[in-house]
Amino acid sequence: MPDKPADLSDELARARAEARLLDADPWRTKVSNVAEAYRIQSQLAAGVGNVVRGWKVTALAAEQQRDYLTDRPVAGALLSPFVHAAPAVLSAAQFIVPLLECEVAFVLGADLPPRDQAYTRNEIEAAVEAVVPAMEIADSRWPANAPGLLKLADSMGNGAFIAGTPLRDWRKLDLDNLAVTLTHDGSVIDRGNSARILGNPLLAVIALANAQPLPSGGLKRGQIVTTGSCTTPLAPKPGIHVGEFGALGTLRLDIVP
Repeated sequence: MPDKPADLSDELARARAEARLLDADPWRTKVSNVAEAYRIQSQLAAGVGNVVRGWKVTALAAEQQRDYLTDRPVAGALLSPFVHAAPAVLSAAQFIVPLLECEVAFVLGADLPPRDQAYTRNEIEAAVEAVVPAMEIADSRWPANAPGLLKLADSMGNGAFIAGTPLRDWRKLDLDNLAVTLTHDGSVIDRGNSARILGNPLLAVIALANAQPLPSGGLKRGQIVTTGSCTTPLAPKPGIHVGEFGALGTLRLDIVP
């Protein structure tokens, strides 16, 4: 019977490499709070070849936070082997139950360490170096009914992250109302809007900065914070997926067998 966090981080790393589901039952009682889930994330990040490139924030609403037995947002580390620059080509075989999401992400130009005083919006805006159109492929190594804390330990179900071209003159964007269109092989399959993320996805960065500590040293200069899906999560099909983010730009992801 597994009983050590290191056992779980090893199991998660193997499951990701082999694109297979784990049995949640032996682990259900082994991760009882956010700090323990983050400790496992830190162990994953310490693996050979891994660098924390950024964070995916979730549980922005109180009802979602209850799934993680907490009263604050949580985040999953984006590890370097699974972060790609667009245009990207990924194989469907590397995923288990993937869902494709179009997201607005932020590049940090300064460290945001934990502190007692809450970060203000002006401080976070000053710390943002660029805004990036992005796609995430969410893909859990746990079954859907696994506890939220196990999913949090598993990098919050990140499968892959695809980043477009950073826009440094980002203050000209209307992040309250940025239209997002997702196409597959030239046909529109979904439309969304940045307003789905708290009315403005920058607010998710503020919320995460004020919900620390995070694993692996937290929010660092050069890292990306991606804020959640502006479109309906959809199972990606083989072919060309293009996310169009208006003035923020476009990015392309090719899915092959």
